[in-house]
This record gives sequence, C-alpha cells and structure tokens, in this order.
Amino acid sequence: MATIGEEEKISHRALKRVVRNPLTYWSLAPLMEIVNLREQSRAYKIWVRYLIWMMRSACSKRKKVIWMSAFTPVELAYAVGAIPILPEIIAALVSYLGWAPPFISIGNSMMSTDVCSFYRCALGLAVEGYLPRPDLIVSSSHLCDGANKFFSYLSQRYACSHLLLDPPYDTGPEAHGYVTDQLRYLLAHMVDLMAVSLSEEELCKVVGLSNTMRKYMVRINRLRMAIPAPFPGSEGLSYLAGMGFCSPGSTWGVRFSAILARELEDRVAKKRGYLDNERYRVLWLHHIRPYYQNDIFQFLSSQGVSVCFEEANYMYWPPFDPTKPLDSLAHKILSNVWAGPLERRLGAVKEMVNNYRVNGVIHFSHWGCRQSCGGASIIGDFLKDQGVPYMILYGDGADPDNYFPGQTRTRLQAFVEMLG
Repeated sequence: MATIGEEEKISHRALKRVVRNPLTYWSLAPLMEIVNLREQSRAYKIWVRYLIWMMRSACSKRKKVIWMSAFTPVELAYAVGAIPILPEIIAALVSYLGWAPPFISIGNSMMSTDVCSFYRCALGLAVEGYLPRPDLIVSSSHLCDGANKFFSYLSQRYACSHLLLDPPYDTGPEAHGYVTDQLRYLLAHMVDLMAVSLSEEELCKVVGLSNTMRKYMVRINRLRMAIPAPFPGSEGLSYLAGMGFCSPGSTWGVRFSAILARELEDRVAKKRGYLDNERYRVLWLHHIRPYYQNDIFQFLSSQGVSVCFEEANYMYWPPFDPTKPLDSLAHKILSNVWAGPLERRLGAVKEMVNNYRVNGVIHFSHWGCRQSCGGASIIGDFLKDQGVPYMILYGDGADPDNYFPGQTRTRLQAFVEMLG
C-alpha cells in the first residue's frame, strides 16, 4: 500500500503527464470557449486561444521549442517556425491561478530569495518537469539582471545550447551595426542548431506581421487617452502586455491587436469608461503587477481611480521596414527606454503623464527587480517637481507571501487622498 509521500509523487507524475500532453489542450480549447461565453472581450478570448495553441504546439513537438527571456525579440522564433516559450510569462500565469507558492519554494531551495520571484517560480516549474522541454534557449542581457545566469543554468540542466543577445549601453550607429550583426549571428546559429530552414522572404513576412501589430498597438494607445478610461490597467498589465511580449511576428498578434482596437473604438465612441464614476486617472509604472489574488485594483476602482495606462505598453520603437528585417529589430532593441540612461525613461514617463492626463503615478517596485527599484526615487523627484502626486508601491509580482493587504491598503488610501 502506498504511503502518503508515495501517493503525492504518483499524483505529481500524473499531473505532469496531463500538463505536457498535447491532447490536454485539444480538450481544453472547446471547454474554455464555453467558460468564456459570457466574456465580452473578444481580444481576451484570443489571448486564451493563443495560450492553448502555444502549449499544444510546444508539447506536441511538431515544432521546435525556444525558451526566450522577456525583451528578446520573439520574431526570431517565429521566423524559424519555432514556438517561443517565455518562462516569466508562464510564471505570471501560474501565480494568477494561485499555484505559484510550491514552485517558488522549490526555486528558493536552489537560488537566493533575492532573485526575482518569477525566475524562482519558473525554476520550480522546470525542475518539476511542468514546462515543455526546450530545443534551444535564447536570452537577452537586458533588462533583467538575473536572466543570464538563470537561462545559462537551464541550458546546462536541459543539455541544450544557450545563445545570448547582448545589446550595448550606447545607441549610436556603431551600436546599431553591432546589434544587427548579433541578430544575424543568432539566426544563423538557430538554423544550424535546430536543423531548420529560413528564407529571407519568411523573415520579412514575420517582421511585416510585427509591424502591423505595432500599428494597431499605436491606435490602441491613442484610444486609451480618452476620458473616461475605456480599458483597465489591470488587464493592460495582464493579457495585453502578455501578447505584447509573446506574439509580435505572428498572425495571433495581428488578430488580437486588431480586435482590441475595434473594441476600444466602440467604447470610446459611446464614451464608455471601465469605471462608472472616474474621479482620478493614474499611470502605473513598471512592466508587471501582483498576479496572485489581491485587492489593489479593486480598491482603486472603489475610490473612483482608474489606472488608465501602464508603462508596459508604451510604444518606444519606430515603425519597421519589412525589407530590412534585422535593421528594424535592432532599432526596436536599442530604442528600449528602460535600457541606457535614466533620462530616456524620464522622457517617456513625462510623455505618458501628459498624453493620458493623469492625476497621479504609482510605481510598482517588484522585490528582486533592480531595474524597477533602481530609478524609482529619482522618477519620484522628477514627478514631484512637475507637481504630480507619486507613490512607490513596494511588493512582489509572483509571490503572495510578500503581499501585506493591510499595509498596502493604508498606503493606497493615503495616495488617493493626495490626488484630491
């Protein structure tokens, strides 16, 4: 007779087989269509379909699987016919579903708790075998400081190659040529390592799709300038940002952004805000929010505070030239306002404050993220000089153990009083 420990191991093995079985996602697709029947946003439904397609394709092994860090251009994966898997995005989804703590606990036993909880959660998922096995890992040295060692360790664990994109601090012509050459090098090695083919025509097509998605995203961002705010920042930090990371260069990205743009056009035309009574408008800084169960956005909504825009969806790169795909991707990488001098980010923050006519700014400083915490006080000084109320909200995006509801609500209440 199996002991309790043995029964747990058997249960875990069975669950892993379910999670990594492509038939699971064939069955899940129609079920989720039924679950989402009452969901009004068609764009959200496409996000769910995309996730199911991604996991089904990766688990079926009909396509190569490339693990990529956030801000590594996923267009490279689509160009070689592979499925990009971003462990940080998977960790956010796991946290949203309330499943993160046991995987974070495993990650804690293997790396410092000072490391970002998204990486610790992803490491736990990888160690326990819940993620589709990578054929290749491609990461970028910006923006996350923990990404390089995290992905390097995983490449050893899975005995697969790890390619690194290393953009420079500078953004001049030499830097552009350097990054373009790196992209050319990466693509050549991706083709060789995975034994796949790549044509110039396919690469141009993928960058063209990414450019089309960009055009729709620009339209979405303009529509979101409307008063009252037509789209909640909580969703901008979840599935909108998720598609922004995962789908550029795919038909999924174009479909999603086109439909969301149409939905927002309808809401703006009818002057429908996502809040019944919008009193104040707030800009959310940093790329993430807490994804586990919390009442941050519910509290703000109850006070008539709309999170009308978020830094995660700021369009910082210029339009692409699909006839020059690698040049275009190099421009995108080097245009990132969160890399390089802080003045670039300050300029973007000022632009967002003005364009979205906000009454205040919340900077979410995620525990373990040097990028989010490093410039927060300087941004605060800058905004205070502009007369814009500002608060730094310390917290954790993936680990609910670092969330303190009472303290958070007290600080948010004080911030709302500042807005008045």
